[in-house]
Amino acid sequence: MFKNEFNPITLLSVVIIFLFFSCSSNQRYANTYTKKNRTERISRTSTKKSTVKSYTASSSKRAGIVNTAKKYIGRPYVYGGKKPSSGFDCSGFTTHVYKENGVQVNGPSYQQAKKGKKKSMKELKKGDLVFFGSRNKVSHVGIVANVNRNKLEVIHSTSSRGVVIDDISNSKYWQKRYLFGRDVL
Repeated sequence: MFKNEFNPITLLSVVIIFLFFSCSSNQRYANTYTKKNRTERISRTSTKKSTVKSYTASSSKRAGIVNTAKKYIGRPYVYGGKKPSSGFDCSGFTTHVYKENGVQVNGPSYQQAKKGKKKSMKELKKGDLVFFGSRNKVSHVGIVANVNRNKLEVIHSTSSRGVVIDDISNSKYWQKRYLFGRDVL
């Protein structure tokens, strides 16, 4: 007969495999945009004069997204998690936060990476999505929480620490994995 023994090495192996594959996808993100981003302009004319305004999301909408995201700091990471009551994975977190603010960004990280307008790191603003991975394979997503001269803070759900804010501009780990940002607002 078989013995019912607890094997800590087997359990550790399963946990390591789970963490390695969490929040990644087997899909490759194909860059479908080859032109540089351009600011969309809305032209408004009146009888007195013509004005041109830049189309951007209001700062209050962006602040609302960041404030919503911050209220979940400390929530645990749960593979496939989409609810604050149980926890989030990275894409479940961004989906939930944006949904609370009236913006739809459903799907895993590689699908979210196809929405909105692509942005370079210099162009990022609060509330933008940022994507991480390697060799154009998106495996992680977060939300820009703060942008300063030498600091880019991202709030995201990590497999090791749950929902946290990281300064990715001063992290060799995240710098190596940074791919691009997107404005979905």
